[in-house]
Amino acid sequence: MLKRTAAGMKKALLPFRVFPALLMLAVMLCVVSVAAGEAGVNPFMENCIPEGSAETIRYEQVDFAENAAFMRFKAKTDSQLIIRCYVDKADGEPAFTVVFMPVTKEYRLKTDLTGVHDLFFETEGEGSFLSWQVFTSQADIDAAVRAERGEAYDDLIPSRYTAACPQSGTVERFTYDAHDYYNGNTLYEKAAYVYLPFGYDAGETYDLLILCHGIGGSENEWGLNSDDSKVRRIMDNLIAGGEIRPFIVVTPNGRAGKTSDHSSFYGFDKELRNDLLPALAARYAVDITDRNRCAMAGLSMGGMQTINLGIGKCLDLFSAFGAFSAAPTSNAASVTAAVLNAQKDLPVRMFYSICGTEDSIALASAKAAVSGLERMTERLNEKNFSVQYIPGGHDFGVWYLGFYNFARMIGEP
Repeated sequence: MLKRTAAGMKKALLPFRVFPALLMLAVMLCVVSVAAGEAGVNPFMENCIPEGSAETIRYEQVDFAENAAFMRFKAKTDSQLIIRCYVDKADGEPAFTVVFMPVTKEYRLKTDLTGVHDLFFETEGEGSFLSWQVFTSQADIDAAVRAERGEAYDDLIPSRYTAACPQSGTVERFTYDAHDYYNGNTLYEKAAYVYLPFGYDAGETYDLLILCHGIGGSENEWGLNSDDSKVRRIMDNLIAGGEIRPFIVVTPNGRAGKTSDHSSFYGFDKELRNDLLPALAARYAVDITDRNRCAMAGLSMGGMQTINLGIGKCLDLFSAFGAFSAAPTSNAASVTAAVLNAQKDLPVRMFYSICGTEDSIALASAKAAVSGLERMTERLNEKNFSVQYIPGGHDFGVWYLGFYNFARMIGEP
């Protein structure tokens, strides 16, 4: 959410409170400067405009007599630009407590409205000042509104998180020896993709997320091996913005056998424990002995694995779990509750579930896996258990959102 900080607001209020005469003089000079085409940049606005969406804010002013405010800016591209303007009013001195008033105006600048724009707003009289947010999509606005309400997750991924990030992590194809648990335990070579955050340092220790695929997929399904990988871009932008701690993401092949059928999905816990996690620890800067630094998540069949195997059989290895459209055969809530109640020395850091309301494949199983769970065990509550249903089917529209939300939950600084 792009908004003035409390310190910035205090600075903005000071001229109105202490130097009204100087303020009006500055406004007059600013108007003259704009008329001459030499407007300066409002220092408070420089960081409020997303790169590529607007060139500069020319100036702003508040007219106490007319209860009006004025903003002028120049759009830089022909992409949609949305501005939500607030009128904020100080309440009390000397702390300058700020009370946010309702949104006064919302301006939508379409593709044919690039160039200079003048916007006018109503204010609350003396002591008021203007605050604003600038967005390039409705998804960004929706995310800001949810943040204002204090909601734990988003219903849409703001567009800035799927854009290419200059501080991009790297992706490696990682091979390791695994046992063929469905054909005599013979060793064979398997592959996984590993995301390493920007600035990865082998001398540090990073949290680890094992991200599993669906029944028809492989280590490729999440697209980490793609140049425009959404998983990579989401991670890059969250890390670059300081919203999450840097951590490593691994997308393995969730079949625990070289030539086995779908039943091998249910034995993947053996490979996790005996093959994959030790191999990752030998190669990368992760600590698999600290379950609080290890998480597991997955889509569809991978969601089932997260519940049945991650929680059901590997609670000593992982402390955070994300099930995205958990597939049929996922453990019912009562089974998971029994597991948690029997292992009270292994607390759950986070259990997050998401599913589309039009998902004809997994909606019933996803609901059954979490329905009433918090009432069956004291191990889960509003702080570490979150369930989300959104319009959508059995597809990546839901799964990428699930990954975005889960990454923010487990990576919170």
